[in-house]
Formats: sequence, structure tokens, C-alpha cells
Amino acid sequence: VQAMMSRYQIDAQHAARVEAVAQHLLQVLADDWALNDPMQSVWLHWAVSLHEVGLVVAHNQYHKHGAYLIQHSDLPGFSMRDQALLAVLVRGHRRKFPRDELIALPKPLQEPARRLLVLLRLAILLRRDRADVPLPSFAARIAANQLSLRFPDGWLDAHPLTRADLLEEQKYLGAAGVTLIFG
Repeated sequence: VQAMMSRYQIDAQHAARVEAVAQHLLQVLADDWALNDPMQSVWLHWAVSLHEVGLVVAHNQYHKHGAYLIQHSDLPGFSMRDQALLAVLVRGHRRKFPRDELIALPKPLQEPARRLLVLLRLAILLRRDRADVPLPSFAARIAANQLSLRFPDGWLDAHPLTRADLLEEQKYLGAAGVTLIFG
């Protein structure tokens, strides 16, 4: 993963900011969403680290280019199944939720991958500005497949593009069976 980040000039600082949010979401939601396997944190780390690898090909549909690069690269230490999982996470980090790709994974990986993908998508969305400015403390809760995010009063009003992205994400996640509520 580190070699691939270096080869494709991934912005490691931005990836670290996204990862901090993703790991926070994982820590808060792990018990309620059955994401307690320590490897799930590692998978999230790898997906965050490589989510922008496709930018080397083109900005347009870079998530698909990134998935292709991961799926078809020689990644020592990763099995074909591992690469398929990582490729699905990278492919699904933006836009349409990759339901067909998730179904193609081995059955025991499908639900954890879907849930990790939700966390990855939200972390990337919340760090959309790429700025080295801390996010405010926010609350996250999950009940069944209803995910609630609560931000400090006025924060979303001061960040209208983030609000717009969250509204759009509601549609994408809804198609994946997750109800996103925020405020």
C-alpha cells in the first residue's frame, strides 16, 4: 500500500485527515454495527490510503480507475480476494453505491464491506475541503440501518457544500439500504 501511494503520488496528508474521521466513525459505531474485527480497521486504513489512486489516470471516474489499478496490480501480501475487497472499497467511495461489486465478494465479506464503505464515504465527504482544519466534534449513532450524524449548532449552515453533499449522500446510501439522518 505504501509503495502504491508513493508510485501514484497520493496526498498522504489528506489521506491521514480522512482516516482520522473514518477511524473515529468505526470506533463509535463498531459495537452497534458488528465491526469489531481488528482487520476491519486495517481494511479501512488501506482503502483510505488508496482511495485517490485513480487520479493518476483521470479525474473523471477516478474511483473506477483506482479500483481497476488495485484489482490488476501486483500487490505482494494481498490475495486475489483481498485485492477484490480493496478494489470494491475504492470503487465505492463516491457516487453510485457498488451493489453488484459487493454481491460479487464472498458472502462473509459482503455486509462488513458494505458497512465499511458507508464509513469511508462519510469520512471522505466530511473532509471534502482537503484543508488542514479540524472538524468539530460530532456525534454518530447507528440503529439497524439508520445512521445519524449530529453536528454542533450552526456548523452545517456555515458549510453549505458539505450539507449539499450529505443530502446527495442520503440518496446514494438509501439505495444501499442505509438511512442517513443529519443535523
